[in-house]
Amino acid sequence: MRKKSHEKRRNIDSGRIAQKMKTREKLLSAANALMINGKEISVEQVAIEAGVSKATAYRYFSSKEILQKEASLHSISENKEDLFSTFDEADVEGRLERLIQYHHDLLTKNEIEFRLFLSAVMQDSVQNNANYSRAGRRILLIEEALISLKKKTSKERFSKVVSSISVILGIESISVLKDLCGMNNDNILETWKWMIDKIISEV
Repeated sequence: MRKKSHEKRRNIDSGRIAQKMKTREKLLSAANALMINGKEISVEQVAIEAGVSKATAYRYFSSKEILQKEASLHSISENKEDLFSTFDEADVEGRLERLIQYHHDLLTKNEIEFRLFLSAVMQDSVQNNANYSRAGRRILLIEEALISLKKKTSKERFSKVVSSISVILGIESISVLKDLCGMNNDNILETWKWMIDKIISEV
């Protein structure tokens, strides 16, 4: 009985995470559309455009500054359908190679913008820690890259794999490897590949 209850809770939590990501995507897409049309944005206006309540929008973005920063970065990112469109689901190696190279190129070519964004969201997380949520597309992309593994791996194990890789493929990782370890961009790419290969080899 306890096992079934635990499994039900895990499924509910997974569904909530997916829903949060969809809601964030809707808000960012709406913000982008307004910005492209040269309109001044606010959290309230973006909520209306996205068909989301104002209260919900503020749970994701406490200020228009945070929303603008992430919407700008959102506009240079690819969605999961486009990223792996040329790879078969079973081609885990190819999909991972694409995933790693995509994140490395995106972050190193826009490093200043991502560092400023990280600084802003870290401050926001401290000020609004009770309701803070940062469900981004990184998780979705990793899950999509490993979709064939998801079908034959336990949910708990798959979640650990995705979470582990999410720690690697971010501006946080680049900051540590570059500022603390003294690596250049090529070293970082090589290290990312090595770490992710070790994670996948354990699946």
